[in-house]
Amino acid sequence: MKSIELTDNNRYLHCIKFEPEAEARATIVIAAALGVKQRFYQPIARWLSEQGYRVITFDYYGIGQSVDKPLKHIQSDIIEWAELDIKTVLDYAHSRQQNEPLIWLAHSLGGQIVALAPNSDCIDQMVTIASGTGYWLKASKQVRWTSWLLWYFAVPISTPIAGYFPGKRLNMVGDMPAPAMKQWSRWCRSKNYLFDNITDEQKARYDAFTAPIRAFHITDDELLQRSNIEALLSHYPNAEKSLTDLTPDMASSKGIGHFNFFRSRFKESLWRKSLLDALQVN
Repeated sequence: MKSIELTDNNRYLHCIKFEPEAEARATIVIAAALGVKQRFYQPIARWLSEQGYRVITFDYYGIGQSVDKPLKHIQSDIIEWAELDIKTVLDYAHSRQQNEPLIWLAHSLGGQIVALAPNSDCIDQMVTIASGTGYWLKASKQVRWTSWLLWYFAVPISTPIAGYFPGKRLNMVGDMPAPAMKQWSRWCRSKNYLFDNITDEQKARYDAFTAPIRAFHITDDELLQRSNIEALLSHYPNAEKSLTDLTPDMASSKGIGHFNFFRSRFKESLWRKSLLDALQVN
């Protein structure tokens, strides 16, 4: 495990690289869900490196270890995470490759925005976990009330006071730069999510994304329904796609949910039996 510091476009990005003992079968970049720090993905990154993969994790600018100033002074939004941060990480991952494939392993937000990166055509395959559109009225019933409080009270009241979104104190999402949280709030209140809020030129990047996509829906996901996953996949019209359901009984578990796939208790079930197969590049 090696820490990497990348600076580009006056932005500081912290990455962690896990090297396999032998020649890498593929290089995998793990892209986090919104507000989730890269350290959350270290167990699966370490395990994948033991299976022969080079793995790179990173924090978007203003999240986790990618913070170089007080958060209220970081004016980054989600589009910049894609167009600047993902671009930088993909450039770095590409520079580490020999001749092996490059795989984008995306959790939630990571699969929503990757096509916006101007160099996403270097990706050979994308695997998504619980990645779908986030219109709040199409979310699972359990979170609609919480979402309503978040969008119409927590964000507009707390963000101007703190200068950033103090999600850790509110036990909602996590601390985030104000522009990113305001943008996500607007997306989640839009029927077609981010696709109602980007330009035609940005939409065309989704048309241009042709890497095969292996998508997984978690059947007990408390945030997204299967229709959310299908909606996102429809915005990648020229990519070969497959969608697989993962159920708790596949892992002899009481539940998986939106986040728990990445916990090490699933390494001999969901990771070995489902994920490894999905990582095979044709």
